Amino acid sequence: MIHLKLITLSGTEIDEDVYEVMVPTTGGTIGVYGGHAPLLGEVAPGLLSVRKKKADKDDQRDQYGVYDGTVEILNDTIQVLVDELDTPFEVSEQEAQAALKRAEEMISKAKDAVSLSEAQAMMDRQAVRLQLANLKKHSKRKY
Repeated sequence: MIHLKLITLSGTEIDEDVYEVMVPTTGGTIGVYGGHAPLLGEVAPGLLSVRKKKADKDDQRDQYGVYDGTVEILNDTIQVLVDELDTPFEVSEQEAQAALKRAEEMISKAKDAVSLSEAQAMMDRQAVRLQLANLKKHSKRKY
């Protein structure tokens, strides 16, 4: 087991022992279990998956949309600090698709690096939100 602390600007979202955490990082998704080597990394936009017990099946994992932040693994504790996170409960597929279209338009009209960066961040977020919506739509779990 490993202790997971998932913290946003709003406060602590998760503070419990879990079996496995899959974290999207700028170097790719990493799987974290008890006994993991110390690590400090940068969280990338993607799905953070939590398997609470070893016997839990893939479709029983908790899924969260995370965007930018850091991950620290030390002494069987994984601490994930992100500005925001989304859950499947909060995501509307239609709203995410509409926002993704707006982001694509913003990218095509961007006139400077700052505008392009903001549009790309919006696009990344909506792509993750669509993944969450798709999980919700195809899952047997009731979100």
